[in-house]
Amino acid sequence: MSNASASVPTPEEIILTFGELMYRDNIPHSVGFVLYGIYLAFFCVYVWFTMHYTTKPLVSKILIGAMLLLFLSTTAQFIADMLLNVQQIRGYLMWTDIPLEQRRNLWLQKYEPAYILEKWPTLNFMVSDLIVIWRASVMYSRHRWWQIALWIFAFVDVVIWAYAFACTSRDAVQRSLNPTTDQHLITASLFISLGTNLLGTGLMALKGWKHIRLMEHLKWKGDVVRILLLLVETGVIWAAIQLLTCILSQIDTVALTPFDIATAVIQKSEIYFAAILPTATVIIVRLHKSFDSARPGNHEMEDRYHTSSTIRFENPTKESVPTLQ
Repeated sequence: MSNASASVPTPEEIILTFGELMYRDNIPHSVGFVLYGIYLAFFCVYVWFTMHYTTKPLVSKILIGAMLLLFLSTTAQFIADMLLNVQQIRGYLMWTDIPLEQRRNLWLQKYEPAYILEKWPTLNFMVSDLIVIWRASVMYSRHRWWQIALWIFAFVDVVIWAYAFACTSRDAVQRSLNPTTDQHLITASLFISLGTNLLGTGLMALKGWKHIRLMEHLKWKGDVVRILLLLVETGVIWAAIQLLTCILSQIDTVALTPFDIATAVIQKSEIYFAAILPTATVIIVRLHKSFDSARPGNHEMEDRYHTSSTIRFENPTKESVPTLQ
């Protein structure tokens, strides 16, 4: 009799468990809210540049569509985090008509759609990876085999992320209690995404190195090297975040420990960094273009190098010479 009563948690123990769960969830959510504010600032700057320096090429319109899709996905993530944060407090502590021991399960069932959305970083990662692939593809527009390799990686990346989302969204509440399948699928997706980013960043670094060697003998160097360096640095930062997430996903953590909370913070941060870094990269490229277009004599330079809104690599001497377009 005493053993049976000892196995049943007291109301005080249940309330303490609720507090620990809310503390564990609120910390990564709070970090996510701060990062969303940073992303929102970057996105507003991007919108301002897009409105004042509009471009007509189809590729630029596709890029605008991708950035808008990234904004919608990131905003949906923020709304889901905010909704779950508020409703978790309400459900755990204010559903007084429901017994304490039943509240968590009923809350999970009621907010399963929001839970699925909160577990859906898929679109952010896909768009971020595709932007990296697109940048590298533009630079290697005259190299068919590199183009094929890049877009094969992009296709596999999209398929894996879509499959992972389709599986992890099914029976989300049950999977949250036994997340082994989720971990394997998400880990595979992260490694494919990491490989895609490393390939695109590596090709951009190679192009930048060749450009530096070629421009050593020319008087006019331009700012292409700085733009390439920015793209490479952004890719390296994103790769480091992805690699850290992949490593953490393979480590078994004890719930509610500092390491478990740190892992949750990094995983939540990755979702927002997947939106911040591509947006910041596009802003810097467009900022350079706006300054460059205001320089005296720049129109002659544009005619000579056929400038547009992206980084292309034209060669008046049949050798790949990057120019900012």
